[in-house]
Parts: sequence; C-alpha cells; structure tokens
Amino acid sequence: MNTKLKIFSTVVVLSLSAKAQQVSTTMPYQDDKFACVTSQDADRYVNDFGVNVPSFGGRELCDSKVEFKKLMNDFSLIEKGQFTTGQIGTSQNVFIKDFIPAHQYYSWMKSQTRGVERGNDVPYATAYNSGGYFTMQDGWAKLSTLGRVGTVVHEARHTAGYTHIPCTQGTYQGYNLNGCDSTYNYGGSHAIEMEYYARVSVLGINFHPVYKKMARLMAIGRSNIFFNKPVIQKKESVMALSMDRQTAFVLTDNNQWVSKETPKVAGHLKRTSFGAVIFDLQKAFAIDPYQNSGFSDVVEDVYSYFKLLGETQAGLKDLEEYDQGVKRYVTKISSDDQIANFDFPNGAWGNSYKLPFVVAATTTAVPSQPAIGYFLIQSTGVVSQYQPQTGRLNTLNTKWDFSNQKVILLNNETLVLKNNGEIKKWNSETSQVPWALAANLGLVSDLVSIPLYDGFKVVVE
Repeated sequence: MNTKLKIFSTVVVLSLSAKAQQVSTTMPYQDDKFACVTSQDADRYVNDFGVNVPSFGGRELCDSKVEFKKLMNDFSLIEKGQFTTGQIGTSQNVFIKDFIPAHQYYSWMKSQTRGVERGNDVPYATAYNSGGYFTMQDGWAKLSTLGRVGTVVHEARHTAGYTHIPCTQGTYQGYNLNGCDSTYNYGGSHAIEMEYYARVSVLGINFHPVYKKMARLMAIGRSNIFFNKPVIQKKESVMALSMDRQTAFVLTDNNQWVSKETPKVAGHLKRTSFGAVIFDLQKAFAIDPYQNSGFSDVVEDVYSYFKLLGETQAGLKDLEEYDQGVKRYVTKISSDDQIANFDFPNGAWGNSYKLPFVVAATTTAVPSQPAIGYFLIQSTGVVSQYQPQTGRLNTLNTKWDFSNQKVILLNNETLVLKNNGEIKKWNSETSQVPWALAANLGLVSDLVSIPLYDGFKVVVE
C-alpha cells in the first residue's frame, strides 16, 4: 500500500482515539453493560407500559440474561436518549420528518401502549400489536438493544391504526402479505422506526457511537425493502480490503478512497443490502461504509438477511443475498451441495435439493454476463447460473478463470481481482488492463461491489 494511504490511516486512528474518550458520557449499547435498574424506575416502567412481569421471567433488576431486565434496558434507552434540536435534521436527512417529536418518544410510547407481554404464539414474527397490547415473540428476545427498541417504537405506531400493505418489491413481492408501507410520507410504523434510527445516528447526543453505527445500518438495511416507493436512492460503489486486512476502503462519488473500520475477523467480503460484511460461513460481521465509530467492537450483521445465519444449521458452503429485478432472494448451499432458498412467507428455509455437481466456488458476477446473478462454479471451470425463481440451472457458454479471485460489476464496467491482489478492468478474455481508479490502493486482499444510499453521507475522516 502506498505511503499516502498509510499516513491517512494514521490520522484516522488518532481521531478515533479522541472519540473513544467521550464514551463515559454515553449510555451503553450492550445489555450486560447496563447498571441495575432502580426499584423505583422498574415500578414506573411496569405501570407506564402495563408490563406482564411474570411473562418476561419475573422481576429482575440486575441480570440482563433475564428478559424483564432486557425490557427495562429498552425503556431506559427510550426515556433517557437525548437529541440535538434546531435546524439540524429535517433539512439534512431524508429520514427525519418529525413524525414524532424527538423529545417526546417516552411520553408518546406511553400513550400508545396499553400492555406488554411475552409470548411465542407467532414464532415467525418479532412482535405484534393488538389494540395497543404488544406481544413480544422469540425474535424480539434475540435482538440487540437497538433492534428491540426499534421493534417497540414500530409496534406503537400500529396503535393509531397505521397498517401495512402487500409489498411490490423485496422478499415479500408476489405474496398477498401485508408487510410494507406505500410511501415514507405515509408515516406508518416503518417510517417511525427509520426516523428513530436516523435521529440516533445524526442527532443523538448521549448514545454510544457503536449504537449510532448500528442505527445507520439498520435504517439503510430496512428502508430499502419495506417501502413500495423508494425513500432512498442507490448508487453502486466498491469496497476493497487492504492486503493486511486491517482497513476497508470505500470509493466515493468523487472517486476518492476513504478508509472505514474493519472487523478483525477471518472471512471474505460479501455484498449486502446495507453495504458489506465479512463472512466466515458461520457469522457475518458488518462494515459501516458511512462513518467510523471510533471503536473496534465487532458488530454482527443483523441488518441484512445474513441474519438468517442464526436460523441456519452448521455446515454451509455459501450463503448469498441478492436481487433479481425487484425481488430479493437469499440462497444457501450446504457443505454437501444441497441448495435452498429462504421461504419468507413461512419464515423458514424452503425445500432443498442436491446439486448435480460439487460447487468449487460461487460468484455474483461473471465477465460474460451484464447483470448480477448467482453463479455456481465447478472445479473444471464450468459455470452455471442458478435461477432462484424456478430452482433450475443454466449452464453458461464460458469457463471460469481460476486466476480470478473476485469478479464484480460497477455500473458499466467489469472488474476483476486477480489472485496476486491486482485489480483489472475486463475488456475481453484476452484484454484486461489495470483499473485506473485503483492505482493508489496497491494490492488488495478482497473486493466487493456495494450499494451506497443517500440516507447518510459517506464521511471522510
């Protein structure tokens, strides 16, 4: 890597260290870091929200392994979260519309909640609202603090009569299931949830920087799928992983590479609906392409459909989240070459079938194809395109070049990461030239195309 980038990375580290010193003034984001809730606060939360205490494991003030304490942590974040007021916000962020006044989250939640209980009667749901009575399902208990707070904020909006409609895009497209909102300006449950995440990210005062990072990723990951009229606009970009795997570089609109925090874990870069992760076949770890938090905390991906790894048995060869037109698919290949799609309406993996060959590698792009897909490569180099709509395989009239580590599409260009770490622009089988925009990067260890949305700015730090 050249000297210029090395110096830049050093400046980032110094800046992040200064940010880290501010953590003592923020609320925690991990359940086990919350202090014991006082008896007085617990009584108040129970009374304000009609909590069915026994259903959450009984009254526990300190141990966050008990779900009652988790719920207390959630109410504490809602009540004590502080936001900047004034001109910042509605004029600078597409998500912030002042549907709910920033300083009224707790009082608004209280007015919209008649009771909260724990149940498992709808196992594929996270929670549901019946006339102001919230039933938190098993999915709620598995979420982070941010995810749980977002869930209760979402459910509270339903009390006022805001309902969902069938989706015209995304994972539920084509099914007569009410899962989406028509537009963001409708101000439904999805919009109220996204506005909370955006406020935390850009206006939050006393939230932990990692909680703010999680909020950015959640807002992007969910908003690009649950509105029939898009609220955010996408541009294609590229993320490259440094040869020492310590830093991820994101290509901005002005063709500048900026460095972003990278989880120090093994695995390969994968494209997701919010950006990219490092995937090790068991877990996926998020990379925030927008802003650095200043903390090295490893953040597991629960923002894209790589979160389905929690519902997947061990023994994976690959998992991919990808779009075909307006439809989003998640496909897995097991270690014994069984392939299956996730069946979203039923909340479970669909029927799997044995592939007629051993999968040596997978890719979402091949040089001879103009669009992203899901391609399976045999050890002989034979490439087959998987058709998730039908489960069929289409063998291509091309062979995979195993000197290619990655092939990605960037707008009208096909880029190839060679095994030696060079990035080439593919013109034809016999013509590959160095990619001019990668000249300052030097050699890289991994490469992936990513979507960048205008919901948040890519901050150059």
